[in-house]
Amino acid sequence: MEHALRRRGIALAFFGMLAVSSDSYFIRLADVDGFDVTLWVGIFTSIVTMLVLVFGQHVNPIVEIRRTRGPLFLAAALQAGSTSCFVLAVTLTSVSNVVVIIAAAPMFAAGLSAIFLKERTSARVWTAIAIVIVGVLIVVSGSFGGGSVRGDLLAVAAIFQFGCSLVLLRRFPDVNRTLMVCLAGIGMALIAVVPATPWGHDSTTWLALGLMGLVFGPLARVMLAVAPRYLPAAEVGLFTPVETVAASLWAWLFFSEAPEVATFVGGAVVVAAVVWGTWSPRAELG
Repeated sequence: MEHALRRRGIALAFFGMLAVSSDSYFIRLADVDGFDVTLWVGIFTSIVTMLVLVFGQHVNPIVEIRRTRGPLFLAAALQAGSTSCFVLAVTLTSVSNVVVIIAAAPMFAAGLSAIFLKERTSARVWTAIAIVIVGVLIVVSGSFGGGSVRGDLLAVAAIFQFGCSLVLLRRFPDVNRTLMVCLAGIGMALIAVVPATPWGHDSTTWLALGLMGLVFGPLARVMLAVAPRYLPAAEVGLFTPVETVAASLWAWLFFSEAPEVATFVGGAVVVAAVVWGTWSPRAELG
């Protein structure tokens, strides 16, 4: 039973991060200011998750809010901040800078887990984290630069908040994940409502915003929010570089940006490290 739950956590983390990899594609396809993306993705996400919550899960949001008020709102605030910072970072700095910073996610998650949850991360996972970072650096080698300090700092803020949210959700497994994502969407909309220009977009922009906010974004974030129920936060974080490799693939398929040899080599290193780091049927200690 324990092994089955672990496999479920691995599947949720992997496919959740694979779905997140579509974010950079849709942000690029939308081709509008980052605050515009944040506003509409937040609105669409809150609408679709509320519908799922009420009509799919038959959950009363008010009852759920009263039941886990503190952890629920804190997790939602962290996710809203993380997603908003990521969207803005992609529009302000080079994608290569952002993905290098994202590679540090497992380090944040492991460190925060050790501090707040007293969860020890195995030597196997630490080794896999180090190999993953090497793989991501290989992917983006030769394409550094061209970013801004502001964008880089936003990427750091995004990944730090993501790590915090994994630890919080690991600590409070009974928080309703769908409601949390819904509240995070509302938070994103509130963050962007003043600086955004909500109207006047073309059909391609609306299509990109709709797919990101109504389908891929909510699906990805619910899966990643559920994963810490079954895996330590550090191991969930280990899957973040999957987004880097997949995003390169989407750019190749949809924008005809053929990956360089370094992308294939680094991608193979990342995938091998993630598989090896999570292969053990149970978490190893020490």
